[in-house]
Amino acid sequence: MKISIIQQRMGVGYGYGDEPLALDVLRVNTEKRLEECFSLIGQAAKEGTDLAVTIETVNLYTALGDTRFAYEDLYGGTESEVVKRFSAAAKKFGIFIVAGLVLTLEGKAYNCAVLFDRKGEIAGIHRKVHLPAGEELHVSAGDCFEVFPTELGNIGMLVCWDMQFPEAARELALGGADLICCPTLGWENIYGLARAYENGVTIAAAMSAFDDSYSGLCSPSCIVDNMGNVVKAAKSDFVGVMTAEVDILREPPVQYNSHLFYPSHSMRKTRFSQRKPDAYRLLNRPLCETPLYARYFGKREDEIAE
Repeated sequence: MKISIIQQRMGVGYGYGDEPLALDVLRVNTEKRLEECFSLIGQAAKEGTDLAVTIETVNLYTALGDTRFAYEDLYGGTESEVVKRFSAAAKKFGIFIVAGLVLTLEGKAYNCAVLFDRKGEIAGIHRKVHLPAGEELHVSAGDCFEVFPTELGNIGMLVCWDMQFPEAARELALGGADLICCPTLGWENIYGLARAYENGVTIAAAMSAFDDSYSGLCSPSCIVDNMGNVVKAAKSDFVGVMTAEVDILREPPVQYNSHLFYPSHSMRKTRFSQRKPDAYRLLNRPLCETPLYARYFGKREDEIAE
């Protein structure tokens, strides 16, 4: 299948200490970004893509840290205009789209990845679970990781900071995911490639294009196969479409001659067959019940620094 990454510049950053712009100005700027996004999706469709993945919160127009407005008052839900536009684009081009959107669901705002099928129907929504850098001021956290069966294969979604946590990708892998799509404002190959390799799952991450001030902090958009190999990566300042062909249903080949002692055609099967959940005693315990807690949370921050 062909996967296209829609890489655009970060529309809204961290607003701490900045003079906040008027709401109508922010909305105009975001509309320009959305128009660019739909134009790029059309370009991806011309390239024969099956699935397009956008950056995180492509419809966001208020800076993180700007608490003048409640997000649930600004951003609509699944019947909102922006959702209808993505639905129409998916239906028009006959492709799947994973869109990074702020949505209000059941009265609460969430940072979401929304999967649209070829008919423009919503096939799944992931609500970002891990909230960094002040996001908790604006949105609520999700509480699960779901896998959605499609004609392309089983698709799971994470949003940005979710990918920092091995447990998140592992949940999706255990749920049968063949592909993890990740709209993001921050992506680093150091963990992204590991998440793909350790779970035997293809990953498509749409990172925002960034300028020199972010150089060295983030890696650009990337499509990684289920052996942790980079299939294709964009340049960090690139704005446009990056498309690659990848077989998300191909099983990762066995390694280390493991087939000689375990009958398996797939490294994913081999690795998961040898997990020992009963030995992972601390993974599902509250942080306060682990030895690590005393190191960081039993002291004041200034005591730790010393």
